[in-house]
Amino acid sequence: MSPAAILQTAPACSSTASPTEQTPRSPATPVSNGPAPFDDIFKAKFFQIIDEFKEKPRFQPLTATERKAFIYRAYAEADEVFFANRELGEYEQRMRAMTKVFYTILAEEPWTDDYIRPHDVERKLSRFEMHKDSVELAAKHGLHTPREAIAAARQHLINLDKLDPKDRPGPRGPFDDIEVIYIPGTVSSTATNNINRDTIYPVSVASVAHTLHTHICRDMTEPYKMAEKFVYCTDTEELLKLRKFACDVVDYTPHLLDNDNVSLLLVLLILARSDITRRFEANGIRIEGSTISHRRAECLKTKIGWRTADERKPFDNVSTDLQTRVKNAYSPVSRTHRTTRKVTRKSAGPATPTMTTPETGFFAPPKPFIAFKAFKVPQAAGPDSRSQMPSTPALPSAAPQQNGADQDAMDTS
Repeated sequence: MSPAAILQTAPACSSTASPTEQTPRSPATPVSNGPAPFDDIFKAKFFQIIDEFKEKPRFQPLTATERKAFIYRAYAEADEVFFANRELGEYEQRMRAMTKVFYTILAEEPWTDDYIRPHDVERKLSRFEMHKDSVELAAKHGLHTPREAIAAARQHLINLDKLDPKDRPGPRGPFDDIEVIYIPGTVSSTATNNINRDTIYPVSVASVAHTLHTHICRDMTEPYKMAEKFVYCTDTEELLKLRKFACDVVDYTPHLLDNDNVSLLLVLLILARSDITRRFEANGIRIEGSTISHRRAECLKTKIGWRTADERKPFDNVSTDLQTRVKNAYSPVSRTHRTTRKVTRKSAGPATPTMTTPETGFFAPPKPFIAFKAFKVPQAAGPDSRSQMPSTPALPSAAPQQNGADQDAMDTS
């Protein structure tokens, strides 16, 4: 089968930035009928696999593990049709990498409760713990673990979505008052036990449930279009929405940034590593930047399958470019150039020294210099004449001496 050509169409997000800030698009040659979008190819492959599954006699419904395997299989076949067997440009390589990331998110479903570790997990792993002031309140409602409290808060949000906005109750139940704290993983259980729980900022289970319930990929049906948004979008409002989502994940659902959750890659596409560690520190959670880098490398290797730097290069380029666009959208003042007045040299003369040319040729000799010979003042001989310092000789007067027989003549040589 011949590979399908790609028709570069305008991205979903319209650009509002200046022409110099727009991301260049790689040229492509359109075909007569136009290529089938990647998402349509994937859906055709996926439903074909589902039909094959239904033909086999069985008594159990489709499990989550089987669904994940079907998505990976349909994606691999769609990728072979859409991208393979032809040379890809730089931005097509970026689109291929981001498409793989978002189809992995579609298969993994990182917003589910399965990624919330139990409270009695190994001590050196990260997890949620009930805040000491919320244990009694949670027990009154039959909630004894953070996982149970967050799951109940999510179910409460799902029930509210089924109601009309006018019929929804105002308060969100006790979930605003039940709080949990996030304990990061350490090198040993002893270090985990030594963490001061009082310095960690608690968050309500309602906030955790809301962030999981509004995950930007939870209702995603076309991952290829989502990849276009991350690669090409320059709309300020859309970029600010992406930043808000990433900040909410760091503040309220930090467990999504573990190395076994593919949402970590999504947040690191939007926020820099230093921004994540800074927000963690503001919440009383100490996680080093090297830990974030290690988690990122492990997630790219285990979840995406990229082990070399060349395989990760398109993803890294998208991350650098998107973080710059998000930063410029959030703080546009930093992009303005300051106009400083040049300090001029305050001098009456020229700024540069004037070079004088030495005189050449024949010229008059210099005028003779007339020197005066010092006169010695005779001193009377005495016993202490050697110890006396000689007085300063006086210069001769300009008037000639009338009886200057005893005076020396002026030296005019």
